[in-house]
Amino acid sequence: MLETRALDELIPDWKEKGAPVTVPVKEDRFLWLTEKRAIRLPTPPTMRNHGNYIISLGNLCRWLAGQAENLGVQIFPGFPAADLLIESGRVAGVMTGEFGRAKDGHEKPSYQPGIRKR
Repeated sequence: MLETRALDELIPDWKEKGAPVTVPVKEDRFLWLTEKRAIRLPTPPTMRNHGNYIISLGNLCRWLAGQAENLGVQIFPGFPAADLLIESGRVAGVMTGEFGRAKDGHEKPSYQPGIRKR
């Protein structure tokens, strides 16, 4: 489920831009499951999803990446950020994590050092 408040604040026109957020929650069910039955219980207020959407998180992340790239952000999927590069009190880039180390710490043939990206 997605509650869209953060998306509304970050990208107010996300609907017009085609965000993959299109399936509104229609109903909540809170059930107590036993071996033979499902007993419906009142839905607690904190678990009500009125106004929320059912989404694919992968599709939303891909869409958000496209929005960021349109603003000039470089996306490096599959590379963990290991450290931030700070200049004049602002984030200027990231240092990616290294790849290809064995559990004992030695470099395997596939080793790649981290990369500084600004």
